[in-house]
Amino acid sequence: MNYILNRDFNYNNRWTKVCAVYASAFVSNFRISRGLISQMFNRDKFLQEASAWVIYNKDKEAYHSITERLPHKDRKFLDSSIQNNQLLDGLDDGFFLGVEMILFIKQLPAFKNIPGNSICDLADKILPIDLKARERIVFTKSDENGPILIVAAGEIVLKNGNEELVTLRKGSVYGDLFQEGIPPKVTEAVASERSVVFQINLYDFYFVLANHYDLVQGLIKNIAEKKAEVKA
Repeated sequence: MNYILNRDFNYNNRWTKVCAVYASAFVSNFRISRGLISQMFNRDKFLQEASAWVIYNKDKEAYHSITERLPHKDRKFLDSSIQNNQLLDGLDDGFFLGVEMILFIKQLPAFKNIPGNSICDLADKILPIDLKARERIVFTKSDENGPILIVAAGEIVLKNGNEELVTLRKGSVYGDLFQEGIPPKVTEAVASERSVVFQINLYDFYFVLANHYDLVQGLIKNIAEKKAEVKA
């Protein structure tokens, strides 16, 4: 793991490094190394956050000692990220580190067999929204074409005014490309229970697609297979 953490990016990628950091949390005899500590000063927020979370769970005193050397905004970001993430609960605690967002997306049918490094770049554009029961997301005119929505926990109802359009449960992906035909206009999403929604601006979504051929190819293949299964 230390070899992966310290290896030059010319022979590695951010997803491989993030996976190595995340995996080290579950290895009881993996000590806090220089390679791990150095990632807390990485400008890549996924690497920084995952490293902070691992160190916090292994040695809280070391975590607080290291974060004292970070800018205030970084300390605030890391403290809020790791506060609710429970080591033993993994993806089931309802709170998501950046790496856990990617792991969750990778297990969805629409994103199967797509390289993690491509999904990393997509996850950079995600706005995670934590909703209590009956809380809502209101879409403005700036969301004219409708964002991409991924339900990571709970259940939401999409509405156009007072009209209920569709109910989305955990694992559902909604938006342009993921629906048959043109998706109907959506003015708000209302949580039926405590829910977590990953929202991606449509412009950002297509910007990432334009730079990742393997992501485009994988999505088209997976979506086509799903439509074929539905028709069958």
